[in-house]
This record gives sequence, C-alpha cells and structure tokens, in this order.
Amino acid sequence: MKKLKISILAASALFWGMGCSSTSNTDAGDTASTTETVAGADSVAAAATDATTGATTTQPLDSTSFPVMAASSDMFEVLSSTEAQKRATSADVKAFAQQMITDHTKTSTEMKAIAGRKNILLPGAPLTMHQTRLQALTAEDADDFDKAYMTAQVLAHREAVSLFETASNSTTLDPELKAFAAKTLPALRMHLDMAQKSRDKVK
Repeated sequence: MKKLKISILAASALFWGMGCSSTSNTDAGDTASTTETVAGADSVAAAATDATTGATTTQPLDSTSFPVMAASSDMFEVLSSTEAQKRATSADVKAFAQQMITDHTKTSTEMKAIAGRKNILLPGAPLTMHQTRLQALTAEDADDFDKAYMTAQVLAHREAVSLFETASNSTTLDPELKAFAAKTLPALRMHLDMAQKSRDKVK
C-alpha cells in the first residue's frame, strides 16, 4: 500500500504524464506529429494535484493536449479496472470496476471518433504518470489491492473532473471537444462520488 501511495503522490505532483511510451503505427511524418501532440499535453498542467493538500490547479488547455490527456485517463480507467475485475475481493469494488470499464470504454470510443474527424493523433498507451500508477497497482499485495485500487480511483477522478471542468469552460477549445467535455463531466463527478464512498467502505 505504501508503494502505491508514494507512486501516486510523486506522479501527481509532476503532472498529467511526462510522456507517452507508445503510439499507434504511423509513417515518418505522422511520427513527428505524434511527438508534438504528446509534448503539447506534457507541457500543460491541466489537472495537477498537490501532493500535500490534494487540491487541484488548472491551466489553459488546447485542442491537442485535452484529447491526449482525456484518452490517457480513459485508458488508465479501463486497464486498472480490468485488473480490479481479476483481483478485487470486494463485490462493491468489482461492481465499481465493471462500471468504469463500461463507461470509460464508451467515452474513449467517442473521443477517438472526434479525434479522427479532426486529424488529432491520440496516444496508443497511457501517459507515463498513468503507466506508473498501473505498474504500482499491479504490484500491490492481494490483501491491500482493493483499498489501493479505490484510492487510485479517487485521485484519478479528481484529476479527470478538474481536466474536464477546465475544458468545458474554455473559450479557446474546439467547440466539439468543449461540448464533449461538458457532456462527460456529470458522469465523472458521479464516478468520483462513487469512488470516495467505495474507498471509505473498503478495509
């Protein structure tokens, strides 16, 4: 459990991913574009979480960094929740994980469709911060897994709510992306509330 907490806090203080370890197959020209896309996301502190207070701070987003960060967030949700489906012992945690898989697979599909229409290249794997959390969660002892998973979910959804709030209030973001953020935000807030309640019940 201590290992996960340390990884989460350190990664959160740094920001939403320090890079992308994998992208979809592209030719030489597309590879350069992908690098620029991910670099843009890495440079924008859209949902940084203070490691001491848990408070979030937001910075302006653009129509490249928001989709990349949203896509990484969805991938983290699906992958971590798939792990929870395999390893969680609490029925409530398993039910929560299944809903996360269902809901975030849906929003991921929607984001991919929007990105495709706008020629925005999305990462093929989670950004480094999310990769770090996934690795820490996978390494958790069986006895600590449920609590560790729910703790990670609370943090991830706090960040996602902050990210999507910023996007939905942006005056410069692409209108379709802004509408997507506004439409998705209520579900993310509901997820956060569910995650907090589930975490508090897990021993």
